[in-house]
Amino acid sequence: MPKPVNVNLDEVEMNPDRVEVRWGSKEVISKVFSIKKDTVTKWIADMRDNPQFREYVINPSHRIVMINLDGFEEYVRWLQDNRYRRNKSK
Repeated sequence: MPKPVNVNLDEVEMNPDRVEVRWGSKEVISKVFSIKKDTVTKWIADMRDNPQFREYVINPSHRIVMINLDGFEEYVRWLQDNRYRRNKSK
């Protein structure tokens, strides 16, 4: 027989917008970073091709893509640092 789970409701965050989000869909990334969804799609494809950022994009199914928000921010900063370089540093 399973044991009952005790939950202290004072410690549970009730507002989902305020919960720390680690992974999100393309729509979430687009909203959080104020970037068009087409741009997010291109950048995610580039992240998959780059071994440094590949781990931040996962596809649990052929229709679902999940992106790590911290990893995406790291990728955007990497894009900024490598903006004018002919051969991007990996």
